[in-house]
Amino acid sequence: MNRQCKLCPAECGADRTTENGACGASNTMRVAKYGLHPYEEPCISCKNGSGTVFFSGCALRCVFCQNFELSRARVGQEVTPERLAGIFRELEEMGAENINLVTASHYVPQLLKTFAIYRPKIPVVYNTHSYEKLEALRALDRYIDVYLPDMKYFSPKISARYTGKADYFEYAGEAVKFMASRAPQFEGDKMVAGCIVRHLVLPLCTNDSIEIIQWFAALHSPAYFSLMGQYTPYGEIEKFPELSRRITPREYKKVRDFLLGSGIENIFLQELTAADTQFIPDFDEKTKTLF
Repeated sequence: MNRQCKLCPAECGADRTTENGACGASNTMRVAKYGLHPYEEPCISCKNGSGTVFFSGCALRCVFCQNFELSRARVGQEVTPERLAGIFRELEEMGAENINLVTASHYVPQLLKTFAIYRPKIPVVYNTHSYEKLEALRALDRYIDVYLPDMKYFSPKISARYTGKADYFEYAGEAVKFMASRAPQFEGDKMVAGCIVRHLVLPLCTNDSIEIIQWFAALHSPAYFSLMGQYTPYGEIEKFPELSRRITPREYKKVRDFLLGSGIENIFLQELTAADTQFIPDFDEKTKTLF
């Protein structure tokens, strides 16, 4: 990774010891913020909240990203593996239900060093955009209990429009297949192992959402499918007028009804009331909480 980075499908070839990669990251981890997250799926947040660590940088960089400052690596503090291990301990002491690693795929080698220092006593959640290489996922797999991948786009045209990467599904499809093969396990209402595949419905993209549901149903996976209606206009969307509004109840109902008739048994449905900026994490370093 360090001298000619090909860690993710972007394969930017950056020397991350002297420059940032396409993800915006060097070879030193940067954490934007960490804390208890009450707004994940109920079996992830549970009673006390998910112990969430938001990493700075992202190789996918959707134009509408709700964590825009984070994905563009504009916020965050550098942390060593030793410090990240300390953050894991802090979150455990705060009563976190799990350790939730958000957009950490560009730091896989550093995460491996961290887990060698300290392996959390609570489940580890890997929260990803799914634009991943299987080699990286396999390297981390022994340390991950719950996978929380997004399946964002099916159409190469849509992914190219919003990320500049027409090959999103080519890689994400294989990555999600790998993650979705993990059978769910629960302790009470808390998921301690398994996979929840998330999909966010976008304006004017209902047919793409239906393609994703059809694809996922054909996997016959034990994983859960979480349909999200929380799209909120954000980021650099001035050149994308269709993204200037939230999805309509009619758009969400079309996708929801198709999902309910798809034969997928394990489903989470998000209410449209979640489409509000109050649910976007606060990355201001002056505040101590995420929300």
